[in-house]
Amino acid sequence: MLKNEVKSAHELSVTLPMEVAFFDVDAYRIVWHGNYPKYFEIARCKLLEKIGFTYNDMEEIGHFYPIVDLQTKYIRPLRFEQKFEISATLKEWEHKLVIAYRIIDSKTKDLVTKGKTTQFAVKMPEELTLFDAPKQLIEKVNLAMEKLSD
Repeated sequence: MLKNEVKSAHELSVTLPMEVAFFDVDAYRIVWHGNYPKYFEIARCKLLEKIGFTYNDMEEIGHFYPIVDLQTKYIRPLRFEQKFEISATLKEWEHKLVIAYRIIDSKTKDLVTKGKTTQFAVKMPEELTLFDAPKQLIEKVNLAMEKLSD
């Protein structure tokens, strides 16, 4: 948890420890800006695992969840071998999947980067955008939220 950060007791979230690998940095030994979405994806997959509704589960019911919006705010660079934590928090799920991300330095707890992704359910193979989440996702989120309040 960051300094002065208040977290809702009813938010689904995961936090993962990571370290900057050499293949993620540029000639200046800082993380190339295009690698941050990869970090978001790693955390998002772990959050979906926690919810119990992974990309494989989505596909099994005939849905894809493409990213339709990606926002990233770079505050400080991550450097080669720097240890950091990335958190992914579910913000919306009834009409679209919105997940917020925070990357903090493991040592100082300073905020390094924050971001947000938005995804819509797409019924396949028709490629029909759905403006309500599939009932399976709603059920899984509700179940995971109940576990939080236990």
